[in-house]
Amino acid sequence: MSCSGTLKKFMEGKGFGFIENADGSGDVFVHFSQLNSGGSEDMVEGSKMTFDIQTDERSGKDKATNVTITEPGSGGGGGGGGYGGGGGYDSYGGGKGKGGKDSYGGGKGGYDSYGGDKGKGKGKSYSPY
Repeated sequence: MSCSGTLKKFMEGKGFGFIENADGSGDVFVHFSQLNSGGSEDMVEGSKMTFDIQTDERSGKDKATNVTITEPGSGGGGGGGGYGGGGGYDSYGGGKGKGGKDSYGGGKGGYDSYGGDKGKGKGKSYSPY
């Protein structure tokens, strides 16, 4: 059965995430290896995708297979888009993760003690790197 939805959450370090099914039936587990083309770097939160649902034999839960990205997501701070990236030097390091309101995105921390924390990079942080 072919479904459509939006990538709600993706943990790149683990290679999996969850698609919010457009029919409202709930979130569906997805592993990047189920992409028809591309890799984990293409799994950007907010991406629209089509997929089939299959029941996992071990867990008994639904998982997405045959996944095709139909509309790439816009990404976020911290390298996914915008001005985020790998942190910065001195007090402009930002935080690791998503950029918030009025920010240019988080990074992965800074070069020295001013590099921010592992928060969400909210506020007026700026990471030119």
